[in-house]
Order: sequence, then C-alpha cells, then structure tokens
Amino acid sequence: MRINGGRGQFRRSGSGDPGQRGILGVYSVLSVALIGYLALVVLRPVGQSSTLVDGWGVDAFELIASGLCIANGLGRRTHRVVPLILGIALACWALGDLALTIESLGGVTPATPSVADAFYLGFFPFAYVALVLFIRGETTQLMAPDWLDGAVAGLGAGALCAAFAFRLIQHSVGQPWVGVAVNLAYPVGDVLLLLLVVGGSALMTGRQRPPWLLVAAGITINVLGDTSNLLHSSHLLGGVGGGHLGTVFNQIAWPTSILLLSMAMWIPRGRPNPVRIAQLPGFVLPGLAAATGLTILYLGTFGHINRVATGLAAATLLAVVVRTGLSVRSLRALTRERQRLAITDHLTGLGNRRHLFDVLDAAFATGAQDSRRLAFLFIDLDGFKQINDSFGHPTGDEILGRIGARLAAALRGSALLTRVGGDEFAVVLTDADAGAEQAVAAAQRLSDALQEPFLIDVVNVRIGASIGIALAPLHAGDGARLMWCADVAMYRAKLACSPFALYDHDFDSGDSRLQFADQLHDAIHSDQLTLHYQPQLDLHEGEILAVEALVRWWHPTLGLIAPLKFLPLAEEAGLMGSLTRWVLDQALAQCAAWHAVGQQARMSVNISASDLLDPGLLELVTNQLALHGLSSDALMLEITETTLIDDFENSRRVLAQLQELGVGVSIDDFGAGFTSLTYLSALPVDELKLDRSFITPMCRPDAAREIELVRATIDLGHALRLRVVAEGIENSETLELLRALGCDLAQGYFIGKPVSAGQITFEHQHPHPAHTSSTNGSHQTTTTLTFSVPEPSKNGGSRFEP
Repeated sequence: MRINGGRGQFRRSGSGDPGQRGILGVYSVLSVALIGYLALVVLRPVGQSSTLVDGWGVDAFELIASGLCIANGLGRRTHRVVPLILGIALACWALGDLALTIESLGGVTPATPSVADAFYLGFFPFAYVALVLFIRGETTQLMAPDWLDGAVAGLGAGALCAAFAFRLIQHSVGQPWVGVAVNLAYPVGDVLLLLLVVGGSALMTGRQRPPWLLVAAGITINVLGDTSNLLHSSHLLGGVGGGHLGTVFNQIAWPTSILLLSMAMWIPRGRPNPVRIAQLPGFVLPGLAAATGLTILYLGTFGHINRVATGLAAATLLAVVVRTGLSVRSLRALTRERQRLAITDHLTGLGNRRHLFDVLDAAFATGAQDSRRLAFLFIDLDGFKQINDSFGHPTGDEILGRIGARLAAALRGSALLTRVGGDEFAVVLTDADAGAEQAVAAAQRLSDALQEPFLIDVVNVRIGASIGIALAPLHAGDGARLMWCADVAMYRAKLACSPFALYDHDFDSGDSRLQFADQLHDAIHSDQLTLHYQPQLDLHEGEILAVEALVRWWHPTLGLIAPLKFLPLAEEAGLMGSLTRWVLDQALAQCAAWHAVGQQARMSVNISASDLLDPGLLELVTNQLALHGLSSDALMLEITETTLIDDFENSRRVLAQLQELGVGVSIDDFGAGFTSLTYLSALPVDELKLDRSFITPMCRPDAAREIELVRATIDLGHALRLRVVAEGIENSETLELLRALGCDLAQGYFIGKPVSAGQITFEHQHPHPAHTSSTNGSHQTTTTLTFSVPEPSKNGGSRFEP
C-alpha cells in the first residue's frame, strides 16, 4: 500500500487497495469491540471486574490502536512526524495500562509512583509536540492576534480545569514529595492539553476538518477521564465520583480517546476549496474563556479557588488586554489600508473611479468653486482589446501598468490621473488657470507619451488613445455632466481618428446634435458639401498619379465645418451610408472628368467601418464605376486598420470581394495600432498608408530608431507586394529620406494641400533639379524629380484638415 500526504493528510492508493480495506476492517473491529465493552461495563453488576477483559483486553485494544497510528507515520513519504509522535504518545499510555495490569496481579494495589505512572506521564510531552505541530500545519497563515485568541481560549479553559483538578493538591499534604509531584503532574498535563485543544479550536474556527475534530474529541475525553479518575480516587465527588456512572466513564474514557486519536491520522483532510472564502477566527471560545477568567478571579477573592487556577485566570485576562491592544492597532492600520485600497486601482496604482468622483464632488461642492477653473480629460485607448486577445490578459494588465506610468510622467503640477476602468483613464487639471490651452497642451503631451512603442516579447506594439476634453464651468457645472461632455468629445475624436477633441457645445450637446444631424441630412442632398483633393506623389516617377478625396461641409451660417466635427455625427446618426454614397459619386465623377482630358489619376476614397460591412457596398461601387465609365483600377478605397480588426473575418470577406472586382484597397493609418503585423498577410489589400506618427519624428537628430522602423515597415510592405504610401510629409528632408528608403508614394502639405478640383494641378514647376537613384522591389530607375515647394505647414495632410 502506498501512502502519500502532508500535514495530516494522506492519499489512498485506491479505494480497492487490499491494504486500505484491511486498515478499515481493523478499525471497524476495534469500534465494535469498544461498543461491546461499553455495554458490558454498563450492564454488569456494580463493582464487578475482569482482569482478562478490563486488563489484558483493554491493553491489547490500546496497543493495536497506537500501533496503527505509528504505522500511518511509517507508511508516509512526507509529513510523517505528527502521526509518529502521536503514535508514540498513545503507545506510552497503552504501555502504562499494561504495566498497571501487571502490577495489579494478585490483587495488590500499586504504589505511587509506579512503573505505570512513568509511562502515563510520558504520554504528555509527546502529545504536546504532536498537537503543536498539527495546529501549526493547519494555521500557517495566522497572525499574532489570532494566536492570542487561541491563547485566551486555552488559558481560560486551563483555569477552569485547574479550579477542579487542582483541588487534589489540598489532599496531597503529608504524602511523600515524589507522590505529591506525580499527583500534581497529571492535572498540570491535563490543563496544558486542554489549553492546546481549546486554543487550537479557537484558531481553526470555520476550518476544522474531520482529523482535527477527532483529535480534539480524543484529547478532551482523555483529559475528562484523567480528571474524573483523580477526583474519584481522592473522593472529591462524594457519591457521584464513586458511583457507577463515574466508574463506567473511567473505564471507557482512555480506550475511546486512543481509538479516536489513532483514527484521526488515517482520515484524509480532503482538498481545500480554492473558491471558499476564508473565515476569521471566532470570538465565542475566547469570549467564554475571558468570562471564565473573570469569574474565577472573583471567586478567588473568597478563597474558594486554588492559586494555580487564579494564576491561569489572571494570565487569561492579561492575554485579553494584549489582544485588545493589538486589535486596536490592527484596526487603525486596516482602516488606513482599506481607505487607500478604496480609492486606488490595484492594477496601475493610480486613483480609481471612486477617487475621481470624490475629487469632482469636492471641486463642485457649494462654495468650493469660486474662481477656479477645471479641465477634465477622458482617455480611451485605441485597439487595446486586441492586446488581450493576442497576448493574453496578464500581458494586457502589464501594459496597462506601463501606460499608467507613462501618462503620469507626462503630466505636470497638481494634475490627477485616475484609471476609470478597463482601458479608460481620466485626468483632472485643478490648476487655477486650467483652460483650453492648458488642457490641449496636456492632451498633446499624453498623446506624445504613447508614441513610443511598447515591447512585448520581441514585438513592438504601438498603442494610441482618443482623448476628449471638457472644461468647467464653461461646459458643465457638476462632475457627472463634465464627464459626459468629455466622453462625447472623446467619442468624436475616436471616430475622426484624431488624438484629441475639445467639447463643442454647438455640435456635441443633445439638442445641437439632433439639429445638426438633421442639417447634415439636408446638406448631403444639397450643395453644402464639397470635395477637396490632396495629391499623392509617385517618388519613383516624380509625378502626381493619385489623389485623395476629402469631404467638406459649407454650413450656411457657420461656414466651413471640419470633418472632425461632422463625420462622427454622421456615423452616430446613421448618415454615413448616404454620405459615402455622395462622396463616391462626386469623386468618381471628377476622376472621370480628369480621365477625359488625359490625366489618368487614381482616386482614393475613405470608407468607414459601417460602410465596409454594409451589404450594399459592392453593388454601390460597381454601379458607380459603371455610371461614370471608369475601370475598377481607377478607385482605391482607404480603410483604417482598426476598422479591419474590429470584425476581422467579415472584413476579410468583403476585401476579397473588392479584390475580385478589381478595386484597390489601402490600409489607412497603418501603425496606429499593432495588429496589422499579425493579420496583414491574411488581408487581400494593395496598399499600406503609413500613419503620420511614423513619419513626423524622422527628421529629429536622434531619430535613428524611427528611421529603421520606417525602413522595416516599407520592406515589409514590399515583401508582401504592397504599395507603401507615407502621409504627413512636411519638409523636403523627410521626402528625400523616404525616397531613399524606397517608399512608393508620398502625401502631405509639403507636396500639396487639399484644394478644390479647379485648383489642383498635376504639373510642377522645376526651380531646381534633384537627381536620385531608387531601388524598390522590382523597380530600379534613375529619375529626375523637380517640383515647386509650397510653404511648409505644421499640418500633415489629414483628411480632416480644411
């Protein structure tokens, strides 16, 4: 039979193990024998006894039970100490009974002390060690106050036991000192045993398992039997102690105790339930013990209680005082810790949503505002769900912590950064001059802080964010309203692919949004919308071979409205389909007009997520191309990478259908997320359009790493046979560098601003030549690139620029 366990637990080798069945059979026989012996003692005449049954029979019973306990320890591979030591303790008691039986042969009463006393007293130290080790194994995670609870309960129980058991001291006067010492050893040992049992039970409140319950019951019966025997032998109970009931209990107590203690080592503890909520140690036993201590001390004032009991009672109350002091100190520390945890996000260490609400409530409290202005920034990470999906939630949690650290480092002064939940953060600027300029500057710093990619394993991951800005008291007069305003602005920034947006009451308020949605609906069917076109320069041929169509809204009273404001409204109001239909019709009509005069420029048109997944998209594109007499290769549809990843399978299906149709597809804002590298090879696309966050830093003095990143991305695109377009070109240095890196097309204010169809030109002035050689995949040409240089601009050619 193989036995393996720990801390009082063993695993059976199988329910059908013959050895295990044999152990169970032995214990069954012992239990039946114990019940039979109890019946015999109860039913036989008072004073009658049998050396064979009461002596040799009980001795054999106890030796077998203690042997089984020792066998359990020997059969274990680990954690065998407790059953071995406890088995030795039981064997000592059994040998004591055997010695007593031998000494009593012939009707001779053994002297005190005797050989049996030596074995009996040997039981106590082994039992103490076994109990301490057992309790320690069950309570490894308890703190000092919990142990004091056990001490209080044990001392109180010991005091109560001593109040009765130690009355034997008064009747030991005049005996030899050795006899007195032996007589005193039993109550002392019993008090200590009871102290351990009651104290251990107090520590394990809510976690007692069958092995401990049997151990506690066995020790308690042993103590009660020992105490009853002492009282019986000293005639302190009068008729009761010497009566039949007392005799029965004295005879049955020790074999019962030994059987229970032996069985406890063979019963498996069972596996702990990991979802079970741990219970705190109870206060019933310590409370009763403290009350007992008080009672004993009170009775001691009348001289009815011995000094040992009085001393234990005093120790009980002292332990109560120490425990109370530790409880107060722990309560104060716990209160501070709970207060900190209540307002702290456990993942990032930042303030949490509750802390944010507390700050906003205090800021908007009556009389607290006076002249102070407040700025609120709502930050929502873009595409963070894909990190959890691709790398797992533990990695996502780690990245959130690093993002929180970056955002905190980008803030200044008394700004408060909190994590609202999920991938959402919030910033409160409480400076006295917190206004639009300061809020926008803070939003820019936060956005810049996320430009540096995060290294996950061997993959560089870029994580963007959309930030909504709201001001108080300009936009809101309470915290809830301020958060709502910032949330609306954030949503508009996200839909417009802009890093941040400031709340605009004229566009973002509920009434205004409904009004403008209605006006936009009318504008789509009137002359209020127009298209501007931004050229794309072929870096190999030095010609404008493509343009991007960018929509504008000329409002009759507000003038030119940037797409950053009305495109999110169109998406929210369900007007994006109509708007895309209008843009596609106007753009292809203009493309056909250019083709008619010999300018074979390709037209790029942006479509949204709702457009891509619209079942009528293919029919719309086919009909528009046929309507304007254009071939399918004249059209390039631009789609952001986040749009593709949000519903990857359906997006891939639609892209495959567009490819079969012959329409080109460009992944816009490539690099704003990270999942492109994961899914790019599976997408039927023709072009990558690098996000300006790649391009803008290239001309900095320390931009070697950024340049290598752009080079690697261009090479990746070419390896996948994709055309690579760079947007956001602001100067000639960036343009020359991109051309040297093998980029195919370039777009930006340096090449040409978005202008109306009548203003765009496909011819360039040549004030000075620039000769270069370029190698790109299958291309290897030497070209002369000359063109006029417009005034540089801080803007990078966004589709949302007027």
